[in-house]
Amino acid sequence: MKAFKLAQWGQPGQYVEVPKPEPGPADVLIRVKAAGLCRSDLDMVDNLPGDPPYANSLEPGYILGHENAGYVVKVGSAVTDLKPGDPVVVHHMRHCGNCEHCTDGAEQHCDAFKRGAIGMTRGCGMDGGLAEFMVAPRSEVIFLGEGVDPIQYAPLTDAGVTAYHAIRMVADRLKPGNSIAIIGVGGLGSYAVQFAKLLSAAHVIAIDIKIPRLTKATELGADEVAHFFDRSGEGTAQMIMDRTKGRGIDVIVDFVGSADTLKLAAKVSRPRGRIVLVGMQGGTLEVGWGLLATSCEFMISLGSTRQDLREVCELTKAGKLTIDIERFAFEELDKAYEALRFGTLWGRAVVVFP
Repeated sequence: MKAFKLAQWGQPGQYVEVPKPEPGPADVLIRVKAAGLCRSDLDMVDNLPGDPPYANSLEPGYILGHENAGYVVKVGSAVTDLKPGDPVVVHHMRHCGNCEHCTDGAEQHCDAFKRGAIGMTRGCGMDGGLAEFMVAPRSEVIFLGEGVDPIQYAPLTDAGVTAYHAIRMVADRLKPGNSIAIIGVGGLGSYAVQFAKLLSAAHVIAIDIKIPRLTKATELGADEVAHFFDRSGEGTAQMIMDRTKGRGIDVIVDFVGSADTLKLAAKVSRPRGRIVLVGMQGGTLEVGWGLLATSCEFMISLGSTRQDLREVCELTKAGKLTIDIERFAFEELDKAYEALRFGTLWGRAVVVFP
């Protein structure tokens, strides 16, 4: 079958011919219908040999694509609750089911699949879904329901569900009268705006450097927007503090992760606030007395759980989530990745197979 592999670090992915996989007793063979593309795909191919966070922890030579949806083709002998033709999505994060994190309901931190700072997933350290077929354990496959078109669900399996998990982590802080600022309202942040509105009564502020994204965030339900117009963040921070009458923000979720955005988060957090980092641009945050509000908590949100993905799929089936996708053929991957790299996409890039 035809597949798209990251063959070497620091080089673009390439089309190759590989054997069609076969499912084991507890596995499911899936004909891929849709595979979402992600900024982290570019981060992987750009990573030079030996460099963090990918090339110093993982071996190249795997099929890319970690946002996958399709139809069941064949099931292993131990699988009794799925049949050929069933529409499914695949939870991109791997888990062993046996380590302390897995048994404690935090499978995205699974010890068995952790490599340095990276958790191995399909399309990141092991074969993903930019291929005609893929195999996944039944435990990591979610049935969408009879007659459901899986195409729209592909970007939910990473971008959507990662944003959902980040918002769920701060749900206890999102009370009526409280506020949440979402920094970076692109592919993940646009979902986060929706989840913050769906899961809470908090006041939602969307922050971005691009005006069109702020316009879209308003359409998706943001109560107000703030233009990140100065790299130092001083002007933006002052504007936010003025709008909150000096109170500051209860929760800030940063989907960029640069030094500039983290600095902004620290400037606008209120005492006993919480800053959640999702973005992977490699920024750092200086902390200490006078640099961060007192009792402010800082955490890094990693990935998601299968239950998170189930809940996101249910919200989608109920018509409560807006999913904008831009379709590309499998043969158009170079074009799709170029659009992703230069920010010319109007929605999530999704490769749709015949």
